[in-house]
Amino acid sequence: MSAEIEHQYILFSLGEEEYALPIVLVDEIIKIHNLVKVPRSKNYFAGIMDIRGKVVKMVDLGVKLNIPHSHEQGYDRAIVVKIGGESVGIIVDKVANVALFPPETINPPPPSIKGISSRYITGVGKKDDRFIILIDIEKILGSEELAELGAGVK
Repeated sequence: MSAEIEHQYILFSLGEEEYALPIVLVDEIIKIHNLVKVPRSKNYFAGIMDIRGKVVKMVDLGVKLNIPHSHEQGYDRAIVVKIGGESVGIIVDKVANVALFPPETINPPPPSIKGISSRYITGVGKKDDRFIILIDIEKILGSEELAELGAGVK
C-alpha cells in the first residue's frame, strides 16, 4: 500500500500545461479566501492566509515559474504542501485529480519545458494521450526562497 502512495501524484494546471507533484508532500487542497497581501514582498509571494489558526505563506506558482495564468479572475485554489517542515500554499489555476505514475512510466526530463529549467522537473509522465510534467516543488521552493518570503511572517 505505501509503495502505491509513493507513486501517486496530484494533477493540476498552470496556464495551458498539466503538472503533478507527489501526493506524499500534500497536506490538503483549499479554496482561497481572506488572502492578506504582504507589502514589499517577492512578486511570486501572493500573501498569507489563516488555515485553521495557522498562518500559511501562499506562493503563486505561475509567477514563480514565469507561466501565464489561464485566466485573470483572481486566485481560487491552492495545494498546501509541507516543505522543510513548513506548510506552504501553492496557488494553481486548477486542481484536477490523483494519478498513479509508477517509476517505469516516467521519462527523464528534457533540458527545459516551456521555460521551466530541468532542475525543477523530476520527469514526464503520460496519462491517456497527455504528457504530465512532474515537478520537484522542494527545489522550486527551497529553504532560501522560504526564508526570503517571510522574515516577519511566521
